[in-house]
Amino acid sequence: MIWNYSDLLHDNSEYAYETGVIRALETRLLDQTHYSRMIEAKRFQDAFLILHDTTYGKNIKENKDYDEVLEDEFKNVIKFFETSCKDEYVKEYYKSRFDIHNLKMFIKSKISNNKLKNNMLSEYGMHSYEIYLLSMENDNLDNITEPYKSFAENALGFYNNNKDVELLDIYIDNLYFAWRSELINKSNNNYLINLDKEEITLINIRTFARLLYFKNIKNADEAILNNGFIDKDIFLLNKSENLNHIYSYFNNTPYEKIVKNGYSYLVKNNSFSHLEKLCENRLVQIAKSTKSGIFGVEIVFAYLIAKENEVKRLRIILSGKKNNVAKEVIKERLPEMY
Repeated sequence: MIWNYSDLLHDNSEYAYETGVIRALETRLLDQTHYSRMIEAKRFQDAFLILHDTTYGKNIKENKDYDEVLEDEFKNVIKFFETSCKDEYVKEYYKSRFDIHNLKMFIKSKISNNKLKNNMLSEYGMHSYEIYLLSMENDNLDNITEPYKSFAENALGFYNNNKDVELLDIYIDNLYFAWRSELINKSNNNYLINLDKEEITLINIRTFARLLYFKNIKNADEAILNNGFIDKDIFLLNKSENLNHIYSYFNNTPYEKIVKNGYSYLVKNNSFSHLEKLCENRLVQIAKSTKSGIFGVEIVFAYLIAKENEVKRLRIILSGKKNNVAKEVIKERLPEMY
């Protein structure tokens, strides 16, 4: 496992121009003053208008609602990533999360005989979401590109044998994350290869908390993913433990405080929100490590995480203001700022 990701940065002069652009764009990221003013604003509209003089301002002038404004900003970031990332493995690694979302929507619609609609699908994947609409219309998998066609065939076969929707989702995740790890390994980029292991570890920490909390340990072997920093057997050997005691197995790891504080909060408040936030904070901290880099694809990838973080923070604040959520609650929900 990795304590200091800055040690893994590899300078690549091919990204000299892109890095220069990103360093300039980083100065336009929202700072703590913006967030504080929005949280302290008395009305939703007052909070929203604080974005008027930021990169979000153009869309506000077009009288769009806040969801549209945030979505348009994220769409621009995705386009920037597509043109800035020169490594196709890295590009597909990131965008595949939208492809697997689309595949899951397709499979769930297919097994429930419900109509698959455009607004259920993401436009940000490597492959057009229209392939799933066509596949539903034609009632076959011919239009689906690999590896998702194989995922679909295997997943539908799995479901036909057991009819368990919960296990189906777990089954698809196992197929996807195993493939995704192989994909990023082809990039030979140690930072991103280890970041993949990091994400799998954090997914397993969250999954294990749910398994213990809901006493659904029978699915632990299937639900805990391979290829994380914490061996799968560590989770499986301790699946009978109490949530209050399990954190001792993570002592002297980067996850000690995440598990201790996140699991304790879950027991006390019956909420996974703090654990989710701590896991997200860990990924933001890793992204921050690229600030010491000179140039490289890692910096492009980290900027993407930074903008995801910014959009998420804004969505929490604006949704909270619109629904009259107390400012203390909004502050508690916010993940760490990039």
